[in-house]
Amino acid sequence: MKPFQTLKKNWEFQETFKNGRSYANSILVLYSCPASKNQGLLKVAFCVGKKLGSAVRRNRIKRQLKNVFYTMQDRVARGCSVIIIAREKAGQMDYAALAAALEDLLGKAGLLTQEK
Repeated sequence: MKPFQTLKKNWEFQETFKNGRSYANSILVLYSCPASKNQGLLKVAFCVGKKLGSAVRRNRIKRQLKNVFYTMQDRVARGCSVIIIAREKAGQMDYAALAAALEDLLGKAGLLTQEK
């Protein structure tokens, strides 16, 4: 079983945008909202807009973001919905810069727990 689930329904996205808080840096934007129904689950979505380039490039950025999130999933608090949106600058960043940016945003949002 996956340690986190993905947001798929439109109403899940709308609920997170409407009721959640946003945190941003120059590379990523993060929306987080406490889950109303499933307290023990972590639901995540990765979004990359068409401004970032072709489908190949967008999918590469999404793969990198998913991998970064997967490596730090043990430290992320459960019971919330998270949407991670890549900005244009994310296309030029390497893996380490994306990891640092995501860790910074999760820390700002208060979703990072102590290291295990």
